[in-house]
Formats: sequence, structure tokens, C-alpha cells
Amino acid sequence: MKARVLPPSQLDRDLLARWSRLCDAGALYQSPFYRPQFTLAVAAARPDARVAVLERGGDVVGFFPFHLTRGDVAKPIGGHINDYHGPILAPGTAVSGPALLRAAGLSAYDYNHLPTAFSTLAEGAHTFSYSPCMDLSNGYEAYIARKDSRWTKAQREVRRRQRKTETEIGPLRFAFHDPSETVHERHVEMKNAQYARMGLRAMLGSGWVGEVLDRLRAIDEPDFAGVMSTLHAGDRLIAAHFGMRAKGVLHWWFPSYDLALYKLGPGINLINQCAMTANEQGVTLIDFGKGDEDFKLHFADHRVDLCEGSICQARSMAATLRQGTRALVGLAECLPLGHYRTVPRRAAARLISGVTLPERAG
Repeated sequence: MKARVLPPSQLDRDLLARWSRLCDAGALYQSPFYRPQFTLAVAAARPDARVAVLERGGDVVGFFPFHLTRGDVAKPIGGHINDYHGPILAPGTAVSGPALLRAAGLSAYDYNHLPTAFSTLAEGAHTFSYSPCMDLSNGYEAYIARKDSRWTKAQREVRRRQRKTETEIGPLRFAFHDPSETVHERHVEMKNAQYARMGLRAMLGSGWVGEVLDRLRAIDEPDFAGVMSTLHAGDRLIAAHFGMRAKGVLHWWFPSYDLALYKLGPGINLINQCAMTANEQGVTLIDFGKGDEDFKLHFADHRVDLCEGSICQARSMAATLRQGTRALVGLAECLPLGHYRTVPRRAAARLISGVTLPERAG
């Protein structure tokens, strides 16, 4: 396998069309994160973005988007805001991790959202997780028919809170997509308030991430679109969500809600509204992204298995560093650390093998 490594802006119309066709041809690539539109939006905000156009026998058989960092180490395109990692390959195309790196001229590729279906690339994975999903392919009624008594009980509580919201604030009004700037600005305010309450320094709407989201908000194409869903009570925006849609898949990405109304469950209500109207919008699956938060487990009836690790060239400096770090982390995790057991691994990821990108590229 050979590769041409290019800035995404240099991909011509034919290559972008080929990329989209490969996404259409494989169920593994149904996520919006694999679409060329996501890579192009990220690349417009970060000059360290690259795409390896993979060729075999003169034919283009894949695309591998990434960020190039020091020491020829690659990070997934979009870094920590990307929920699905790995190359987009033509049906029947297989490639080992070392072969992929050689073709792209890389020493290592770090990932933490790689589907385990990439069996040849996931051989060095050390941590496993999953992305909960909501299968709506046969409609909302068929979905709820598969749920158990716990779902029924939880939904009674959702309806109770909905009635209380309408009584105390005003009638509910749902929009699957509202592109207005006023909604976007309020969504950013609510999300940043959530981050502050969690003690996080992250700020939605600023830096390169804010630029990427602004570009995605402007896209509305048949195979890809930014989607801002909203729930109002009277004139008050009580919950919002910005995500991406790739054909029938809606990826649940940046949800927000009015913190003052937390006990009324506005976020859960918004998900429920999206699910009930999903088929009308051509959505057959809602992917909640990696994590085991209560709301994800409540709605999910399907999952995509993921893993975390690194692909390295044998005997490279990157491989030596990651192998040594993994050994030290393994020893540290054997200590009686209790609730702090994950701290060594998280620290190693932050300093070496994680996917978070520097605020400024280059």
C-alpha cells in the first residue's frame, strides 16, 4: 500500500466523491466523523491536519485523516472532539497498523475511539469501552416495544416532569433543527455553565473548536448536516443539542440545558422528542458517543465496541516511549489507589498517548 499525504484542502472533487462513496459502502463508516465534511471543517481551523490518500495497484482504496504532531506522531482528526477514529477503507481492503503507518510516513498513531471492528489496527489496544446507540430503524413505536418495565417506569417520570414544566413555565415547543444565532448563543452559554459546574476549563464556542463548530453549523447537505435541536417551554429555551447527521445517523454531541431547571429533566425530554420525530427527519439511529452516563444507558438498545491504544512502528522512539509508559502505568494501577486507580492512565494519556490537541497547531 502506498499513500499521498496532503492537506485536506488539496483534495479535489473526485477524491472527495470517492471518500463519500466509501462511507456509503461500509456500515462501519456510518458515523458523521468519518465523512469528508468533518475533516474539511477541522482542517480549515487547524493547519496540522493531513489526509493520507491510500492507494493499492493504482486505485484509491482509502483515506486516513489525522493531525501531524512532533516526531511524526499522528492524532485522530479533530482530536478530543472526534468520537470515531481510524481510516476509511474500501470494502475488502485490509491493512495492518505498521503498514498504514509506513504508507503515511508516521511513527505512531494514538486513538481512544477506535471501533474494535478494525481488528488488525486494534491489536495493541489496552482499554475497551463502547458507544451506546438508539436503534430507530423500525420507528419509535417498535423501539419502545423492545424496552422493559424499567423503561416504562422511567418514561412515566419523564411525562410527569413534562406536565410540571408546562404548568410552571409554559407549553413545550420542540424543533428538530433551529439554525438561529440566538439559539446558538444561548446553547453556548448553557453548555459553558455546565462545564463550570463540573469544574472544567473547557469553553464551547471559542478557539479552534468554536471555529470548527461554526463551520459545521453552516453545512446542510443530503449526506451530512449540522443539527441544532431545541426544546422551549413558553419563550424560554430549556434544552438544546448540537450534533451532526450523516444520512440516517444522528450523533449526540454537545447537549445543554438550563441548570436552573435540572430537576425537571429538560435534557432527557429533548432526547425523547428527537427520538419520537427521528424517522420524520430520516434518522434511523442516534449514537450517544462513548460513555456510560445514565441518560445514554436509559435510551440505548445497541452499542458499538471501541478501544484505546496506539499503533507504533517497531523499534521507533514513539514505540519505546509508549511501551515504557504502559509498563509504568500497569505497575501504578496495581497499587491500592482506590478511587484514584485511573489517575496514572489518564495522566499518561494527557502527556503522551492521548488525543487532545494543542490549542495552537504548529
